[in-house]
Amino acid sequence: MKNRFNVLYNPAKAWEQLREENFSVKQAYIRMVIWMALLPPVFAFIGAVYSGWRIGYEEPVKLTWQSALTISIAAYLAILVGLYIFARLVHWMAQTYDSNATVSDAFVLVAYSCMPLFLISITSAYPLLWLNTLLTLVAVALALRILFAGTPIMMRIDKDRGILFTNSILTVALVLIVAVLAISVIFWANGMGPVFTR
Repeated sequence: MKNRFNVLYNPAKAWEQLREENFSVKQAYIRMVIWMALLPPVFAFIGAVYSGWRIGYEEPVKLTWQSALTISIAAYLAILVGLYIFARLVHWMAQTYDSNATVSDAFVLVAYSCMPLFLISITSAYPLLWLNTLLTLVAVALALRILFAGTPIMMRIDKDRGILFTNSILTVALVLIVAVLAISVIFWANGMGPVFTR
């Protein structure tokens, strides 16, 4: 983990190094996750309070800082907890693919595969819908490349099973995204919704 960004430009080599380091979930949280998971809430807070979202030529839509702070803290905690739940589900599925990987291996796979999404959230500081959408699609493509390269290495299986396993991981990811959206709606309906300045 000396250079945590190697996974972005040389995934296969970076995954081999990460597997050799063999660290715990706690070490992964401390060395990378708690810091990278700060990026989306912090930059979304800046964008929501100071820049605002603009569609067309309308006035920008902004949130009060109290509302944005509450939502940002909730988002940060959701990222930290969600990554762990995701890793546990990946570890649970590993048995189907004859993998002897640990929960730590699954956590590292999930966390490092999300790195492009963490980094692209910097664009939320000045939200432009078309640009953010385009850059997010690029980040998703890079995250998929990293995940497909890392699954066979971190989960200690052959490449053919790795492709199938990665598709299963993506299915679980989509289910988790829908679950997070449903939970967000519940929170918004019970007082944690956004408060706009206009």
